[in-house]
Amino acid sequence: MSEIKINKRIVLAGGPSTGKTSVIDELKKKNFYCFEEAAREIFDEFKLKGLEFKTDPIEISKNIFKKRKFDFEAAERLECKDNLIFYDRGIHEVTAYLRSIGSSSNYWNKLPLEYKYDLIFLFEPWKEIYKKDDNRIEDFSDALKISPLITSIYKQSGIKMIKVPNISIEERVRFILDNI
Repeated sequence: MSEIKINKRIVLAGGPSTGKTSVIDELKKKNFYCFEEAAREIFDEFKLKGLEFKTDPIEISKNIFKKRKFDFEAAERLECKDNLIFYDRGIHEVTAYLRSIGSSSNYWNKLPLEYKYDLIFLFEPWKEIYKKDDNRIEDFSDALKISPLITSIYKQSGIKMIKVPNISIEERVRFILDNI
């Protein structure tokens, strides 16, 4: 009889510029399977059309959701190290961002309940590492506003969350691997 392999879905969640992608990059170097942040690529596509999140948040959110859903479902088919799959943000954060600008709806509020990750590592705002770039349009004050909404949405979904301390990238990676 063959053994059924179940991959564990682990999300690195949090507001903008909290160090998630840097940790994902280090996990990749250790040969873990990692899905990159979907929003960056989608923001680039929409910029080419002359659109941005603030001008069309629902359409952009639909595209981000579609990509994150694809990544979520792909986990069932992947062969990966230690049966661990890491996500740079999860589906739930689409709703959190829409809530932060007052654009959520009943549809978006119910959506996270349909997707259950195994574990969330929560990255909190950290002013010392905060940087804006072409796709990260939020100020640090926006990061402070969105972070509790992200925490709240995962808490409402009943998914176990662990806060990641503000330590070096390598120490964060070790903390995450030690707490799975």
